[in-house]
Amino acid sequence: MEMKILSKNKLRSYSVKWIDRFIILFLFAVVQSVAVTQAQGILRGSNMAEFQLGNIPGLKPMDQTSLYDQLNLLYRVKSLSLKARIEQYYPSFGDNKSYTSLSQYKIEYKTKNLNLSVGHLYTILGRGLLLRTYEIPGSIWETRGYRVRYGFYRDLKGIELKYRLKKFELKAIRGRVLDVTLPPTIEKDMERRPDLVEGGELRYNFKNQKAGFTYMRQTNASKSTGYASVYFDGNLFKNVSFYSEFARRLDSTSLFLLPGNAGFGAYASFTYAHNRIGVSLEFKDYQNMSIGAGISDPPTLVKEQSYRLLNRSTHVPELTNESGYQLEIYYRFANNSMLTLNHALAKNKISPEKSSVFTEYFAEYRFSAGEKFSGQAFADYSRAPFINENNRYAGGFLLELDHNSGMNSSLETELQYVERIINKTVSFLNAYLAYTFSMTSKYSASLVYEYTGDRVQVENNKNYNYYPAVSLSYRPDSHNQIALFFGKRRGGLACTSGVCYDVLDFEGLEIRLLTRF
Repeated sequence: MEMKILSKNKLRSYSVKWIDRFIILFLFAVVQSVAVTQAQGILRGSNMAEFQLGNIPGLKPMDQTSLYDQLNLLYRVKSLSLKARIEQYYPSFGDNKSYTSLSQYKIEYKTKNLNLSVGHLYTILGRGLLLRTYEIPGSIWETRGYRVRYGFYRDLKGIELKYRLKKFELKAIRGRVLDVTLPPTIEKDMERRPDLVEGGELRYNFKNQKAGFTYMRQTNASKSTGYASVYFDGNLFKNVSFYSEFARRLDSTSLFLLPGNAGFGAYASFTYAHNRIGVSLEFKDYQNMSIGAGISDPPTLVKEQSYRLLNRSTHVPELTNESGYQLEIYYRFANNSMLTLNHALAKNKISPEKSSVFTEYFAEYRFSAGEKFSGQAFADYSRAPFINENNRYAGGFLLELDHNSGMNSSLETELQYVERIINKTVSFLNAYLAYTFSMTSKYSASLVYEYTGDRVQVENNKNYNYYPAVSLSYRPDSHNQIALFFGKRRGGLACTSGVCYDVLDFEGLEIRLLTRF
């Protein structure tokens, strides 16, 4: 009996592979035929190759080598376009970790009112309360468990139709969403894409306002669940814009009846901007809205920081039970300097009697002194009891100087003091220091030094870890760039475009080559 099941699984895997190959050949044939009959197409692309000599600090043997390569191609002819991505990885450790894969392909037909896409897609319903797929360009994903490197993205493999008719806009989708935590060495497509998504969005535009309705059915392991949401988007007054959305799991007879185990998400934002002042206010309430393998990705309502230590301490929302708000105010002075204030709060119910409340207060001042000198300074305080960090204090500055003859230099300093409570209070310091010198946008060199006394990361019999590194970059023209890193890189949380992921520590030599054509 087990042998029959195994044979069926293998047959299904082989079928998926051959179906993919047939679709790819068919798509190329369609585009090529159009190119011949209508006009000559345009081919563009980019390639990212990264070589590493080193390893995770403390992991033996240290001197491992690996090569990752990502080739992206775009072929366009009039209303048709074809995209393809080829990824390769060759490490010196473990033959089962290497691969060559046509990881993405897409054909798109686009006219004034119609947009039809087939293949690997990036899409969103509403603001992501039900579904959001994404890509973090230039990022490479790797976990300690698999030790396989591949592009960091979550796409939908299927079909998407967009159609516009006067004031109405329609979107319909069907496909399987990628679980980014599983590497391409897992050949079974059903394992890497466990969630089948079917649904769409209907939007009506009227007087600079938009009203929309979305429906989605998610199927996983032979279980189907329906979801729906409604949203409004537009302007209340001349300088005030708003967005509000309510999403609901359809497992109750009443759409707005919310029992204790109900799955729903509510999000609202208001933005005011006039002359030198701007204000934004956002609210959230997410209850049991983690869908499937994490295909829902609503707004986080936490400021995304460019500062290294603050970015690593970004709060990651818990969609099982979280409510809160974010308020940000900025004011631009007459001398073109700017002050930004931000406050965020997120409340998680651990039990009916106990809650964990994340809160953060952030202030930043950006200034310039003449045409040659500019800078910015920040101060931050946060509490994250959900991860036992009850007090975090941070501050720092970034200074930039424009020298003569196209030369520039910058100095960045950040400090963070953390109090962590588990059985007792333990405090430690994080530090980041970087100096960068660049010349005529072609050459740049950086010296980076990081320090941490975090017991979670500090090696045995040591009181701290330090991460010295040198980073060099050369850009001969607008199409090519080579970057070199040598030293130790501290890993941890990295957040970009509302997406947070873990980056592994690295010690050694890294060379990255970027090419566009």
